[in-house]
Amino acid sequence: MNERRARALKAGALAALACLGTCAIVRSRRPAPLPAPPAEAQNVSDPPAREQREQAPPRPSRETAAAPVIDAVTVEKDEVCEGEENLVTVQAHTADGNDAFLHYQVGAGRGSPVALRSYLDDRGQPTSHRVTVFGKNNVATSVPVPSFRVKRCDTAPAVVIEHHLRPNTVDEFDLDVRIMSTGAARADAGTVTSFRPRRFVWSFGDGMREESREPHQTHSFAARAQDTLYSHFLVMVEVLGEDGRALQGRHAIELLNPAFEAFAYKGTILLFADLIPRFPQLSASGVVDQGIRIWHTRPEVIAISKVTVTTRRLDGQRSPPAFPPVGSVLGATVVPPGRGIELHAVLDPRAEPDTLSRDYFLEGQTLDGHPVRGAFSVMKPPALPSKERHDAISDPVLLAKVKIAREVLHRDYVTDEDIWRLERAGQFDGLHVDARAPNDPPAAAKPATK
Repeated sequence: MNERRARALKAGALAALACLGTCAIVRSRRPAPLPAPPAEAQNVSDPPAREQREQAPPRPSRETAAAPVIDAVTVEKDEVCEGEENLVTVQAHTADGNDAFLHYQVGAGRGSPVALRSYLDDRGQPTSHRVTVFGKNNVATSVPVPSFRVKRCDTAPAVVIEHHLRPNTVDEFDLDVRIMSTGAARADAGTVTSFRPRRFVWSFGDGMREESREPHQTHSFAARAQDTLYSHFLVMVEVLGEDGRALQGRHAIELLNPAFEAFAYKGTILLFADLIPRFPQLSASGVVDQGIRIWHTRPEVIAISKVTVTTRRLDGQRSPPAFPPVGSVLGATVVPPGRGIELHAVLDPRAEPDTLSRDYFLEGQTLDGHPVRGAFSVMKPPALPSKERHDAISDPVLLAKVKIAREVLHRDYVTDEDIWRLERAGQFDGLHVDARAPNDPPAAAKPATK
């Protein structure tokens, strides 16, 4: 395989592995059956792009699909306070048998159901929401959310869940909880109520449950079935307070399923690669010993027939491809369903000081003739921070956060991910730094006492 073919394989595999989407069905109270509105079926995009698409002939690889039919949109409550959750559930189908491609936009949320929050403007008018259901090739149908009353209420605590994709993963998330105020003090104003949480009971929408003492949790959706274009999950958390009260928050997450997408549009079976640890690290002996788990979503064993290896140098140039025996790289020639196989790949920066990464491209074929593709890399880790190689931090607030993070985590070095995680956990709440003396070490800067 020449270098151009190797680059193409890597680009295709990595693009298919990048993702983000979700699906859960929750009972709702007030059904509002809707007739199929063909006049509202539309390709949702900016007007110029839509006009160009209507004028251009359809691409052969992506045939024209029928617009989805929205069967019903139901709302959980007929009346809510400002900022209070109201669960909206959508039921839809396609007339051409492409239900596996359906995905949903409900207000600003993605998925079905979605917990909406509504507010009143200066004229006393509530937030306007719409439901858009997308089908194959993003052909869409849109209708308004059934009306419900939004009223002003006394300030009450509310639970808001946020999700953040963990770096160097495709389906592992950090979930964070904030206790906000609704009613007179809007939830987006960041007002923290007097409610004091004691315990958090999590349900992730995939059958898994956890409990925590902290307002954050990490969860992987890797075990989901990828038999639709998107998977939808309604994450729920029950927050138990010190005063005996219990609050609930819900949050919809939508995940694109790259295995389904690759097979539906290209007829290709994807191999996934999880790196252990997520970022390259030097071992005590000074080498990168990267753990890798290769897996797939198919129910059968998949045979690997070819491995192509190229080396990328620091100057951006690549070595000619090599084709080692499959077993010598993977330790096996087949990848079973489930957890797949685990292996180690080693890169020695001392022996190869000019090497940035070694890239592996895997190929195979199923018994029924479908191509199998996958890729992973072993990289040289970046140099640790030093006065000689890096610029010093000049922002006094960031410098104060770094100092606090080092103390909290008991590390000499901290990453952006560490800072973000501690920030979401409230470790920097109440941080005060004297901006008039940015060059002075903010040794006295500490988070507020909790």
